[in-house]
Amino acid sequence: MEQGAAVRAFAGVLKGLYERAGSPTLSALVREGLRQRPPISLTRSSLSEWLAGRSVPSQERAVRFLVAHLSEQARLAGRAGAPAGWGKLWDGAVQERRQRRGGRPSPPGAGSVPEVQVPVRGRFVAELPEEEAFSEWEVHRPVDVAAAVPGALPLYVRRAHDETLRSVVQQAAAGTSQMVVLVGESSSGKTRACWEAVAELPAGWRLWHPLDPSPAQALANALQEGIAPRTAIWLNELQQYVGEQAGALAEAVATGLRELLHRSTSGPVLVLGTLWPEFWSTLTAARLPGQPDAHEQARTLLEGRAVHVPAWFGAQELEDARTVGGHDPRLADALAHTADGRITQYMAGAPALLERYRAASPAVRAVIGTAMDAGRLGGVTLVTREFLQTAAEGYLSDDAYDALGEDWLEEALAYTQQPSKGVRGLLSRVRARPAVGRPDGWRLADYMDYVGRTERRYCAPPASFWQAARDHISEPHLVRALGQAAEARWRDADAAGLYQRALDLGDLRAGQYLIWLWQERQRAGEARRVQEQAVLAGDGEVLQELLEELLEQEQQAEQLVRRAAGHGNATAQLYLARALMEDGETEEAAGWYAEVARCGDPDILRAYAEDLHDQGDVDGARAALRAADDHHALGELAALVAVSGPVEEVEETAREAFAAGEPGPLKRLAEQAEADGRSEDAARVYRDAIAVFERRQRQRAAGVDLIDFEAGARPLRAFLSPGLLMPPGETWALRQLVALLDGAQGPAAGDGVLRELGEAGNAWALERLLRRLRERGQDQDAEVLLEGEASRGNPWALWIQAHRAMDEGQVADEVCQGLLERAAAAGVGQAVTALMSRAEHAGLTGEADQWALHAAARGYTTPLWDLVHGREQAGRLEDAEQLAWRAADGQRSWMLRRLAQRRSSEQVMPLLRRAYDASLGWAPRLLAEQLEAAGEFAQAEHFARLAADAGDRQALEDLAARRKDDDPDWQWQTILANGLTAEGTPAAAW
Repeated sequence: MEQGAAVRAFAGVLKGLYERAGSPTLSALVREGLRQRPPISLTRSSLSEWLAGRSVPSQERAVRFLVAHLSEQARLAGRAGAPAGWGKLWDGAVQERRQRRGGRPSPPGAGSVPEVQVPVRGRFVAELPEEEAFSEWEVHRPVDVAAAVPGALPLYVRRAHDETLRSVVQQAAAGTSQMVVLVGESSSGKTRACWEAVAELPAGWRLWHPLDPSPAQALANALQEGIAPRTAIWLNELQQYVGEQAGALAEAVATGLRELLHRSTSGPVLVLGTLWPEFWSTLTAARLPGQPDAHEQARTLLEGRAVHVPAWFGAQELEDARTVGGHDPRLADALAHTADGRITQYMAGAPALLERYRAASPAVRAVIGTAMDAGRLGGVTLVTREFLQTAAEGYLSDDAYDALGEDWLEEALAYTQQPSKGVRGLLSRVRARPAVGRPDGWRLADYMDYVGRTERRYCAPPASFWQAARDHISEPHLVRALGQAAEARWRDADAAGLYQRALDLGDLRAGQYLIWLWQERQRAGEARRVQEQAVLAGDGEVLQELLEELLEQEQQAEQLVRRAAGHGNATAQLYLARALMEDGETEEAAGWYAEVARCGDPDILRAYAEDLHDQGDVDGARAALRAADDHHALGELAALVAVSGPVEEVEETAREAFAAGEPGPLKRLAEQAEADGRSEDAARVYRDAIAVFERRQRQRAAGVDLIDFEAGARPLRAFLSPGLLMPPGETWALRQLVALLDGAQGPAAGDGVLRELGEAGNAWALERLLRRLRERGQDQDAEVLLEGEASRGNPWALWIQAHRAMDEGQVADEVCQGLLERAAAAGVGQAVTALMSRAEHAGLTGEADQWALHAAARGYTTPLWDLVHGREQAGRLEDAEQLAWRAADGQRSWMLRRLAQRRSSEQVMPLLRRAYDASLGWAPRLLAEQLEAAGEFAQAEHFARLAADAGDRQALEDLAARRKDDDPDWQWQTILANGLTAEGTPAAAW
């Protein structure tokens, strides 16, 4: 009998789990069943039928054993166990089988298998010893001192960012899932702050650090299986989980974390991440027009999650450190040896590491340079001996290479591993773990990685580096990232080789980059070869492009689709099944549709569901949409169920879609209930939606130090625009509930719900209530409400009072200042801006600087840029520039660049020279442009080449385009056609 969609869906999950468990022999599974107490009787034939989807296991104990055993084997192999929803799929398959046999379906819940218990990961926070902070949680080990110390960790000095972090942790402990990301330079105290924060979690909380088989894979597996409540997830160096270093898993992990935070109904979780500013900028940057959006999910996940950690201690923090330093000689030693407030860097051993690096032999510096380039260009955190052996030789001069001894690499590695003042060496040995596929290798010290990104910014690696990357790096996404780095530096031949290697390893994005590289050179044959390889590797987008090219060649198109389908390309399988259905070949089409049903691509599964619906298989369409399980699919499922499903299921699927981020079905459900006269049902749905929106708002606000109540430079009068206080997509439920109550009970009936939410901190609800009161002539009631909320510390109410005092101009200056300071203390960014402006206009430059830097350190850069820009416009160029230099790393760079782009040629050169000396990546290109315009052609070329070596391809391209018409030796045309060699000379044709 042909099986239905539910049976196929369960079989697909079971088969996938079986394969992740290593595809054990069926006899082994039979024997394992017999070892259970009491024994579980399985047969090879029944197991084969279950895996093929030809039948469904009916005994609960048998299916629970099989799923649990295979999940355990999969996890031991470093792969994901059973997905959290497998029990529902099994129950649906059993029901479907009974219906097809003519039996009565079981009542809801009857015979349903309990879900597999979510694995408990990590260890109880209360049981974590201090000594493990270094080895397990990657807190930097402090420098050694001769005197006795109070503990393994230095005594902690609480800083401004700790208060925000503590607030997030408290909200998680109180039951609301939270995520926070500490953003700061290397060794600025990010992981130590996280360690101190989790120590405040109550009993019962666990701390878990996903690492093996790789950080991203470990987290992806756990998100698929489920995360136990009261788990704090430690994501140090978050780019390993959601950035380029995570490869193809990055966006899936980001999506999984978003769903975890929004769907944690069984109990709270806490996600703690750390990032350097440059990684934060990359992951949160807006999509460039015409470019793929590589970090869409990560950008959405990280919105409002940052807590910025300054690289230096502030004045009050230094005072606190001096007090604490009387009880810890390590802190006292740091205070005695630093003059710029960089206490954490000294204690983490940064100066000692740098001194050891500076004093190293050429061989050691070559090894360290290789590791630096691998990390900064490709995100390679673990370098193997073979990679170092091949790559490092190219970093040595001829004389240094000739002077090497036979054991030069072993001697160099021994030097790099020697600790200094108790701190781990320049490189740390990481031993192989064959069980999880981790090779033997070396990891560069975190601070040296940071140094390399500055000192080697204008250095392109030698040819030996690119060759070593092709030969000795096996992670496809890392090879592809290095290919992108090579292309950005005009090393196009090296880029092509790396892209090809990454595609051979299965990276489809590398295939797309390689296709573009060949197409730019009008090498149609090479481009077609790569396209076909990518299609056979599973790339559906490239398949569509090829089919468009083959519109007039039906036979070739069909052959291509069949080949791709046979290689597992889900897009090709869908196209082939559709074509066969149109030709009446229903049996063969059904076989290909069965393959489509087993794919994990939500877009393909949604298209498959549409086909099933068109064919009249509504149940199959519903099963396919549920298997797709993204917010689009759940929205379509809810719409499908709403047509013919029972009332309970209509509401259930609408709520599922809403929880996944698709509000339409739930909104239509409430509106229909209202239209049918079921006001209580409509109000219940509206209230439930409001509760979800409120929880999301609290999560967004949890990691925000300063609230931005305005969108852009809008004037503010008595009240703010309601649309600025709450995302437009989150106001419908409250608006319609208020309208429903007003219509049923009287024009003021909605005030109660607005007051309730306003008192809970919802500024949109408070603004709407004040507006309603004023519209009804209840001005006194509105004032009492506003005063009451201000006295309770409501940030929006405090800001309204402060702004009114400024706007009306009838309040004493000291009163106005006090109101602004109260609003600023409550976290209102606009109040900080106003205080900064008042100080600047009063000539209190130092006070204005402090307010602006205070806001910028908390992620709100508007005041600082306003102050910098204002001074620039007033002709105070030096003051503007000096203030911009005081900003944190990531903020400093873009502010200085904006200043440079606004200055005249005469004014900008000193700024550009200083920016270049500070290794700001954009400086060489702007220097090249200025020098070219001034007729300094040799200097312009010098800086354009430096820009290329730093990864700014555009600078050299612009220069070559300008000079190619006056190019007697064809140098510039050769560069445009072939790129550069590793040494920086025009490359030969390749």
